[in-house]
Amino acid sequence: MDSATQTGLATVTQVHGRRHDADGRGRAGNAQPQPPRRAARRPGRAAAAELIAQELSRSIGANRYQMWFGQAQIEATAQHVSVVADSPFAARWIETHFSQALQDAAMTALESSSPVTISISAAPEAAAVERTEALDGSSADLRSPARGRGHGDAPSSNGHVEPVSAPRSPRLHSLDEFVVGGSNRLAHSAACRLAESDDLRGLSPLFIHGECGVGKTHLLQGICRRFIERTGSSARVRYVTGEQFTNEFIAALRTGSIESFRQRVRKLALLAIDDVHFLANKVKTQSEFQCTLDAIDFGGARVAMASDNHPNHIRRFSQSLISRFVSGMVVRVERPERELRCALIRRLAERRNLRLSQAAIDELAAQGGPSVRELEGTLTRLAAWRALAQTPAGDGEIGMLLVQQVLREDRVRPAHIVRIGSVIDAVCQRLSVTKADLVGTSRHKRVVVGRSMIAFLARELTTMSFPEIAQALGRENHSTVHTADQRLRRQMQEDQHLELDGSNSTTSLRELADLLRRDVCRAS
Repeated sequence: MDSATQTGLATVTQVHGRRHDADGRGRAGNAQPQPPRRAARRPGRAAAAELIAQELSRSIGANRYQMWFGQAQIEATAQHVSVVADSPFAARWIETHFSQALQDAAMTALESSSPVTISISAAPEAAAVERTEALDGSSADLRSPARGRGHGDAPSSNGHVEPVSAPRSPRLHSLDEFVVGGSNRLAHSAACRLAESDDLRGLSPLFIHGECGVGKTHLLQGICRRFIERTGSSARVRYVTGEQFTNEFIAALRTGSIESFRQRVRKLALLAIDDVHFLANKVKTQSEFQCTLDAIDFGGARVAMASDNHPNHIRRFSQSLISRFVSGMVVRVERPERELRCALIRRLAERRNLRLSQAAIDELAAQGGPSVRELEGTLTRLAAWRALAQTPAGDGEIGMLLVQQVLREDRVRPAHIVRIGSVIDAVCQRLSVTKADLVGTSRHKRVVVGRSMIAFLARELTTMSFPEIAQALGRENHSTVHTADQRLRRQMQEDQHLELDGSNSTTSLRELADLLRRDVCRAS
């Protein structure tokens, strides 16, 4: 910018009461200062609020304005705009989605060259209702679907919104973000139906079970979020863990507020309880929960639950409660297959702005045991390794060598001494073979692979030599065990696969070795 332009702009902006040129910006080609004139008269509060409402309706559209601001009250002064929504949910949604639109509309309507302070809150009576229905505030806040600015931010004059009355809480997962594959397709379909369908026969209660880290919590929270999106209200929706439900029930008993507790829980339209197996061996809590299920079901509400095990396999659960669980839909989320793991890795890497080669993706996917959380941790470490290598954030592709280096650091190690018997037991259970088969003369493919896996894992996880391993497998010559170990290592390098469950699906030997390694370490 030349000196004449700088002088002109300084003259325009520093004289009190003067305004910028017609489009609101100083221009190099039109740097002449405007003649002095009296400052424009600010509109009154009512007029200012009306102007802001008109400008906001124009910018976001009449339909969206009517949906979210039709019942809200807008007040404005020269440097402050206040929006009071009719519910905490609407306040959070406005804060998340329309803060910038509000800022732009206020600056245009008030003819302000600097940002104004904006506060968004809920009507006091609406906030009180939500606090009452939040069961003492211990459960997750079912707020708007999108991630927004956290509550509790300090007000400022640079355009930041002021805090609303509700506390900050984690964002709910979305069913749209759930990566669907063959192992979880049925569970995802059931979750969508429970959140959207009006016909709940045979569907509620929905009981989702599976191993840790396969997406059960994501599905449960996704049901709540989809239901909120469909109904437009979070007042009668609740996501809570089994531990939280138990603690609140005990607190209600101790304080003599059990009737209030029951009233708050049993009037819900959707109740989602994660880790419901936490209620095992808690007789009174189970009885209360069963009565809650009966009351909710009688009112036509929806119930979704998640656990690590099938209801029939949860120990110390009352038979009557198990009967209620299996009266609806029970669906298992399986461990993600290879294709789904590849899709998950791509999605997680994309979120971190990581570019992975196909070989790197295959190397990560070959690890059969990791849950989604473990995959996230591995990708986080990959990003850290790349940063330490001083690779620009948006430059370079992560290859297989770096992935292998990180995976070596992450490899599962036993916490205690591993016995050869633990390795044999794990192989027998995973491959559905018997110990008699392994020590016998059978040449069935599974048995041969089982012997090779025992030799491979025993050398890695125990201090046994090949002769000692051969003796454990009933072999007189240790050379056969050594040959089996070398053959398996070569097959793993060639990425050979084995059919495990009698179907057409196969599992790579590297993945099988990783699963068995985890089984042994868990047992030890």
